[in-house]
Amino acid sequence: MLVSPADLEERVAEARNEAGVPGLTVAVLYGGHQIAAAAGVLNVDTRVEARASSLFQVGSITKAFTATLVMQLAEEGRLDLDAPVSPVIGADVGRGPFSGVFTARQLMAHTTGLDGDLFADTGRDADALAKYAVVCGQLEFMCEPGQAYNYSNAGYAMLGRVVEILRGASYDDALRDQILKCIGAGRATTFAEAAVFHRTATGHVRGEDGRQVLAPPIRLPRSLGPAGFTLHCSVEDLIAFARAHIDGGSLVSPEAAAEMRKPAIGLPDGTSWGLGWKIIPSADGDFVGHDGGTIGQSASLWMSPKHGLAVAMCCNGGRGGLAWERIAYPIFREVCGDVPRAKPQAHAPAPRALNLYEGRYDNAGVAVRIRAEADHLVVDVEQKQLSQPAMSFALHSIGSDRFRTTLGDDDNVVMAFMEPDANGVPQLFYAGRLHRRREESR
Repeated sequence: MLVSPADLEERVAEARNEAGVPGLTVAVLYGGHQIAAAAGVLNVDTRVEARASSLFQVGSITKAFTATLVMQLAEEGRLDLDAPVSPVIGADVGRGPFSGVFTARQLMAHTTGLDGDLFADTGRDADALAKYAVVCGQLEFMCEPGQAYNYSNAGYAMLGRVVEILRGASYDDALRDQILKCIGAGRATTFAEAAVFHRTATGHVRGEDGRQVLAPPIRLPRSLGPAGFTLHCSVEDLIAFARAHIDGGSLVSPEAAAEMRKPAIGLPDGTSWGLGWKIIPSADGDFVGHDGGTIGQSASLWMSPKHGLAVAMCCNGGRGGLAWERIAYPIFREVCGDVPRAKPQAHAPAPRALNLYEGRYDNAGVAVRIRAEADHLVVDVEQKQLSQPAMSFALHSIGSDRFRTTLGDDDNVVMAFMEPDANGVPQLFYAGRLHRRREESR
């Protein structure tokens, strides 16, 4: 094995301490062999110890599970990935002429243009996704389907609805029967009331005194389950899922797994997106994976299919990004000579005067205001739906209407000003999402 169990235990404990994470779990797959380690606690009040089998909320990594469910339907001949999917959903998703033309493939690759951050809670019953599909009729299309990348939680919820209709079962049951049971994830669940019967992590946030405290209790809606709001699983479950994709055959065919890993759309930071996976190019084989986060919890699952290597991590607060870098990067670098991180781009002059970028840009979830300073832009971000604090940060040009900033431990956050849409309205690409410039009253 690349790293011994004892060595991994030591690395996890050191990373946990350095990153200020209450509880940290890690699993590694290489050469067909798997090891896992854990450190810390699942809850700073109860002091229950974290184990590799402990359940965490894995957030948007769930999207790769949902995409796999859809690919299974395609392989069975039940779904044409390139045909309009609204007849299957049975509702008009989005307003305007594009509501009936986007495809399942575009939903999987985040290229429908659908404004995707609508966090509507439509209840806890089995009809939550059906009700949410109706609510999504109010969403705008930020661009024409197939034209650009626009990360869409609502889009993945609609994929979950497709699964429900074609399987004749709830999304939760389909996920359990078609994936979780197949990979041996018997304790993984989309229901918090089931997770509490196992060792399950609680999210943490930074308290007033700087220490990690329990995150406020927030019920995450079942309607967004397919997008990543409800799945609890362990790092061992994540690695079992990665193994199924690397090997092929148990969940989807090797050919289908490879198709999911092919770039479908490029992003401004030099990475791309496939069908349920983000793809980071590398000279010795692309990295494929997904990250996820909920309130006070975060997770990462990345793999190098060429080398048969996968690393999964779950944590419940603190600087999860730093913990990931300390543990995963040395492993990937030793095997692949590279790490799953977009390459930072050097600063370069902007192609136009900075004041031309000024204005308010927004979508369903966020309002962004941009103003020019002497040699950089200043960004103010306000959440419309989530109870999160406002943010302000500086942007420095890297050329071609793209700008770079540092957020938390990530010094390579790229924002880009896109070509105007069909109506001539400029757009901003920020946090994976398109934001349309709005005229403000004076």
